[in-house]
Amino acid sequence: KFAGAGSNKAALLATTWVGVVNVLMTFVAIYLLDKVGRKPLLLFGLGGMAVSLIVLGIGFDQTVSQGLVGVIALICLFVYIASFAYSLGPIGWLLNSEIYPLHIRGKAMGVATCANWVSNFIITATFLNLINLFGKAGTFWLYGIVGILGLFFIWRRVPETKGKSLEEIEEFWK
Repeated sequence: KFAGAGSNKAALLATTWVGVVNVLMTFVAIYLLDKVGRKPLLLFGLGGMAVSLIVLGIGFDQTVSQGLVGVIALICLFVYIASFAYSLGPIGWLLNSEIYPLHIRGKAMGVATCANWVSNFIITATFLNLINLFGKAGTFWLYGIVGILGLFFIWRRVPETKGKSLEEIEEFWK
């Protein structure tokens, strides 16, 4: 109902298609990772995620029919999931296993995984409060801005690890 889903059946069907898009785009990521590289996929994927969040905010901001908001929300959801599935979804875990020096890799991956889950918890715990504070449009614009900040971080700070040995990656950080 929040985004215009007319029935439980429609919501279930949309959920099923979200899963299909996620799986298919994960296979795209597997295919492209060593051909295109991690960094370009991260940049394009996070860009798609940020754009979908901003467009979703625009959809919620406009005074359009509930049905049109539902269509906009569904398209944005599919773009977001597709973008995530070929970028941050798999590459976050892959980079996590590549960029840390061997002597701290296990602990560093543990800290990064914990930070990931804490971040997920914070987003989940604050979502409804943000909706109450900023409205639907403002909340998704805020998430879109965070995505844009993530783009700048990736562009400036994340190394490309395609075709590099773990030793070469470790040397990069020295």
